[in-house]
Amino acid sequence: VKLKMLENEYTCLQKIIRDPPFNKSELHCSRSWDGLLCWDDTPAGTFASQNCPDYLFDFDPTEKATKYCGEDGQWFHHPRSNTTWTNYTLCAVNTKERLKVMYPDVLS
Repeated sequence: VKLKMLENEYTCLQKIIRDPPFNKSELHCSRSWDGLLCWDDTPAGTFASQNCPDYLFDFDPTEKATKYCGEDGQWFHHPRSNTTWTNYTLCAVNTKERLKVMYPDVLS
């Protein structure tokens, strides 16, 4: 898992450097790596979404992770941590049910 994350981070940072600049006349959140996924430049006041990472055991890659770009062109900051935040809650929504299927004797 760690190797896959490092590979994805490296690929993302290369993309951040190589991709052409976003239309600078439009307010936007800058492309970034959040530790799990790579996020493209996103217009202010909109949500970006993509499939959840497929390399984490308890994440469902068919679900969506979201990130909100505020009207001010800044990624949403979680009020508790005061750091930029990506919503991965849907990625793990079915974890308990999947574990029950995998380990029925243990989790029944």
